[in-house]
Amino acid sequence: MLNIDRRHFMGMALAVSTPSSLWAQEAVHKTDVLVIPSLHHFHRVNKHYTYDDLYRAVDNFRPQFVGVEIRQEDLALGDHYLGDNYPQEMIELFHHYAPHVFGFDWLGDDLAGRPVPDDWWRKRSEIKILERSVDSYFKTNPLLLQSQKLSREQLAIAQRATLPQMMDGSYDRVAASYYAVFKKLTAGTEYQKLSDFYTERDMKLSDNIINFLVTHFCKRVVIVTGADHHGPMVKSLSCQKNINIVSII
Repeated sequence: MLNIDRRHFMGMALAVSTPSSLWAQEAVHKTDVLVIPSLHHFHRVNKHYTYDDLYRAVDNFRPQFVGVEIRQEDLALGDHYLGDNYPQEMIELFHHYAPHVFGFDWLGDDLAGRPVPDDWWRKRSEIKILERSVDSYFKTNPLLLQSQKLSREQLAIAQRATLPQMMDGSYDRVAASYYAVFKKLTAGTEYQKLSDFYTERDMKLSDNIINFLVTHFCKRVVIVTGADHHGPMVKSLSCQKNINIVSII
């Protein structure tokens, strides 16, 4: 998948509960939200959806706030730290739209309340350790082969699609199929931790966004998130009665 499998984008669809009854106070007016899927480093190879295309789409919406896939507590930790832990476009958007940026990422409870250690992704993250060995563990399992086929389909779309095409649902459907197969593949094994983490991460990202929007009624907000999160996030946010999901298709 793009080597976009949760090894790069992480995500899976689940509904999110409304975090606050404050929504009831804005029964008529809605917050306009544009959720833009990012390709991370694949913007460098897709001439139809470049970094500049992404930045232009954000700017054209004239947002009052921009949500980036960075933990809120990490936004103040400097470019060197951000560059070690987050995609290029998230950092660029943070700088361009500060102080109107909020972070909504979640990297796991084991990192809660502390910065990401220097050697975390290479040596200490249990999730990354499992991701590096999952293919060799399952080898020729038919479900692994099926997931790899879906991953290639994701890659093919991401390498040629425009932004509107990335938002038309075709990529989201393939990604959802990939994670459904991956969940079956890993069920009952130590690698189920991966599927569970991907599911929880999608829930946490959407919850963090909703918690921000609860206190920012009737605004224009752009959310930029990894492509694998786009479908689950739109589904979750669409369940909130005071959010109007905007499309650029």
